[in-house]
Amino acid sequence: MSQILEFPQEELYLDEMDAQQLRDYLAQLEGRLEALDAREPKKMSGEDFDRWAEEHEVLEDAIDEVRELLEDL
Repeated sequence: MSQILEFPQEELYLDEMDAQQLRDYLAQLEGRLEALDAREPKKMSGEDFDRWAEEHEVLEDAIDEVRELLEDL
């Protein structure tokens, strides 16, 4: 199983991104989530699932944050 995702430095500056940069970043995050979903562990317990679930939650939270920023523009 892969390690916890580390986001690029620009994630720290989401409030400084323009609409296009946010849309591009959102597409990147959604692509990561799709790839992660494709690697969902078959067994819904254990260390592999815990790591997968944590990565999934981090990505979903980041996607929600970017979507909120886009709605506010």
